[in-house]
Amino acid sequence: MDKIKIVSVGGFGHTDAVFRDLVGMEEAELLGLAPAFEGEDISKFEKLEPGVGKKVYGNYREMIDATKPDVVLVSTRLDMIPKVILDIEDTGCHIIAEKPLALDMPTLEKVQKSVEKSGVQLTAMLTMRSDPQFVAAKRVYDSGAIGDAIISNGRKSYRWGTRPDWFGEKDKYGGTIGWVGIHAFDFINYVTGLDFTKVAAMKSNIAHTQKPACEDNCVLIAEMSNGGHASMSVDYCRPEKAPTHGDDWIRVVGTKGVLEASLYKKNCVVISNEKGLFEEPLPEGKDKMFRRFLLNIMNGEEEENREMQRLSFMLTKVCLLARESAEKGKFIDLK
Repeated sequence: MDKIKIVSVGGFGHTDAVFRDLVGMEEAELLGLAPAFEGEDISKFEKLEPGVGKKVYGNYREMIDATKPDVVLVSTRLDMIPKVILDIEDTGCHIIAEKPLALDMPTLEKVQKSVEKSGVQLTAMLTMRSDPQFVAAKRVYDSGAIGDAIISNGRKSYRWGTRPDWFGEKDKYGGTIGWVGIHAFDFINYVTGLDFTKVAAMKSNIAHTQKPACEDNCVLIAEMSNGGHASMSVDYCRPEKAPTHGDDWIRVVGTKGVLEASLYKKNCVVISNEKGLFEEPLPEGKDKMFRRFLLNIMNGEEEENREMQRLSFMLTKVCLLARESAEKGKFIDLK
């Protein structure tokens, strides 16, 4: 494989994060863009490098047949994500998909079986793994400076801003736990390396009742695979005048210390029994996680990609069961 051929399907989501990794990447080339469904606006990605000037197709199957890509980016309205993945299973293309991978358990199981049967490699756009603050937090945790995680806290707070009309339709949006809460589950998993064994949640819409299916506040708790516990808050109530769109934060209480990492404050602060109070230096720029995914395909190195595939399905499942917990008022055992 001299160069990885890539196409982009859809006009919503985090394709810009993948594009950022593609800029200047000599080993990969974007060949075209197409909507995931008739009438979808994909102009946002046409205006971003490397999408500028690339051929725009009216139909993504036509595009795939014409370009014969190695990798398909799927980033569109949330109910369409699994439909596109299932529709391209016969192409043999590897997939970088927006999250969540499905809006219900039967569809998730169908997508997972399809991907595993085809043998392609898939990762969800779990973009917060690339943020310097969380990369620094993982480095601290992996060093053993705070010991083993006992309690992990995560926060995801966004401005409401302007939301698509379909955010108010449950069959198209699915819920805020799957769209936003998955990031909190993910960065706790990323920093600590721990999976989740039980989950419970509550959710409601109080401040944005014009879109009742889009919960503007969610609280989640989980048991971690080492017996520790995690709590997460998710909301769309960050003031519009706040200096940043999001306020994303993690705190890990360990057996030997505590760390806190904040995207808003741009820092990672640690208190350790051994080293006292210190601030962990942040890496320069975002980690190029999607560039690595592509290079792993090129070089035939599957281990990291397969782990991201496992995590992508696992975290989607956790969020779907957390939504079920909120709707049924009970703990859900994930084991």
